[in-house]
Amino acid sequence: MNILLTLISLLTLSGISAPPAMAEGNGRAQDTTHQEQAGEVHLTAEQIKQIGLKVETLRPQSDTELVRAPGTVAFNAYRLIDVTSLVGGVVHARYVRLGDRVKRGQKLITLTSTALAQAEAGFLRAEAEHRKSRQDLVRMKGLAEQKIVSQARLQQAESIHQSNHAALAAARATLASYGLRGRDIDTLIRHSDYGQLTLRASRSGVIVADNFRLGQHLAAGTLLIQIADTQTLWVEARIPAMQLSTVRMGQTATIISKNGRHRYVGKVINIHPRLDAATRTAGVRLEVKDANTTLYPGMFVDVEIHAETGKKALLLPREAFQREGGKLIVFVEKAPGHYQRREVRAGTASMGRIPVLQGLAAGDRVVVKGAFSVASELAKAGFAEE
Repeated sequence: MNILLTLISLLTLSGISAPPAMAEGNGRAQDTTHQEQAGEVHLTAEQIKQIGLKVETLRPQSDTELVRAPGTVAFNAYRLIDVTSLVGGVVHARYVRLGDRVKRGQKLITLTSTALAQAEAGFLRAEAEHRKSRQDLVRMKGLAEQKIVSQARLQQAESIHQSNHAALAAARATLASYGLRGRDIDTLIRHSDYGQLTLRASRSGVIVADNFRLGQHLAAGTLLIQIADTQTLWVEARIPAMQLSTVRMGQTATIISKNGRHRYVGKVINIHPRLDAATRTAGVRLEVKDANTTLYPGMFVDVEIHAETGKKALLLPREAFQREGGKLIVFVEKAPGHYQRREVRAGTASMGRIPVLQGLAAGDRVVVKGAFSVASELAKAGFAEE
């Protein structure tokens, strides 16, 4: 009887204690699985496609630093055209006004010039004499072949024709020096408005100066109109001597309006070879495209030149970084469709890319596009667990 009671007690104790032990073991396994998945996001192929997610392998790249300086907008002097009068005269007509956009070949201004009229008359006389001497020469050659005139008479006709040809060339050159186009000279005989010179735009652009009045008498060489390319401008910046060593031709720069509302991309096209003795700065010229014409010559701007430091860094675009409270995080691809949250420390942004100082290593595959969506999925998963 005692043996039987002992067996019953053992079986009873075994039946009570075994299930809790198993439950405890299962709880520890679930906790471990949860800890392994913490900070990770799994996305399906359809989700990746919908997000437009892009991953980039992290590799050391040339780091840059910002060289900041004040600047002044100016016209591109290489594309600034002065329209001047090459002959003295009176302003007869104008066809453009200040601020007009003109095309190559468009009429700008017409002058009436006595000197030009005299030159045109001289050209017409020279042309008539040249034509007559050519006809005489042809006739003399025929007579010489028939032995009707001597060779001396033929040579005299040839000499007269050569002289008239030279006189015609000189008269034509005089008209060209006054600004007449070749086709205008060729059709001069059919004209009736002698002494009038029409100046035309040699390049498309905008009228930025028109220093004349109708009826005004002008001397040769007077500046009448300036045509500028307002979509390709210069920015003249002053860089301290201690920062010049990092500035190179061709480097990219950001030009910022003083109100901070507009930003433009430019590049360094010239570094002045001499320092200003008073300020100990050197002039650096940047070229900037302004398709919307929001920059004006004389405007003050801020310049940020993206100068190379000569060092290597792990660079990521701004979009790769996400804020999580006071922390900065990125997402690293552990396997296709599996992304792990990684806390990082970053440096100063330059040209839209930020150096990673801590938290990542070369070779890591980092989400560079769609990181916000990945962070949203991670947040949703955290809410679901709560």
